[in-house]
Amino acid sequence: MRRNISECVSFWDKLSEKHRHSLSDNTIFRSYRRGENVIFKTVKKDGIIFVLGGELRVYLASDNGREMTLFHLHEGDAFSIMTVDNAKSSDVVPSLQAMSATSLAYLQRSDMAPVAYEEPLFAKFVFETCSKTAQAILNNISYCVFNSIRNCIARELVMDCSEVIEITHEEIANNLGTTRVVVSRELDHMRDAGLIRTGRGKIYILDRNGLRDIAGC
Repeated sequence: MRRNISECVSFWDKLSEKHRHSLSDNTIFRSYRRGENVIFKTVKKDGIIFVLGGELRVYLASDNGREMTLFHLHEGDAFSIMTVDNAKSSDVVPSLQAMSATSLAYLQRSDMAPVAYEEPLFAKFVFETCSKTAQAILNNISYCVFNSIRNCIARELVMDCSEVIEITHEEIANNLGTTRVVVSRELDHMRDAGLIRTGRGKIYILDRNGLRDIAGC
């Protein structure tokens, strides 16, 4: 597990000592248990989150309880939340949930801006982090909109490299913005086709290539 943001920034040693100290001194650390939502109650939500360990799910939730996962973040990843505090009442704001015991580091925009102004490498990092965040969201939404729910479920399964995936039908439904009934029907089809075997809270992958063919990846 990484211990601080210096291990998430490849060019850390190229920053001036003054700026390294400034970033380190202003870093906020948080830890979350599996299933907890990431909440920063006392700071502005307009910076970058660094995943030091664990896994985060970035998702949307509707008033009627439906959810859709935009993407996952793993150890070493960074995620921009720079628009959250500036969001209008009509804007869509994502939520973040720990998928396992997760440790985060957080830098606010006000603490990053002076460094980015004087350090081109850090300015590039901030820009690229924002771009990657936007691109990851677009990629996932595009796939889900233009593919069937069967394609999406198959993709969800093959993206996990495990042969035994610990996930419930409800969790898959939440990831894809659909219902548990729909997911169960599609998993039954995949099971009957010999692609998977299902158990209590687990899915056993029997034919990964077959699932890849369905997912188109």
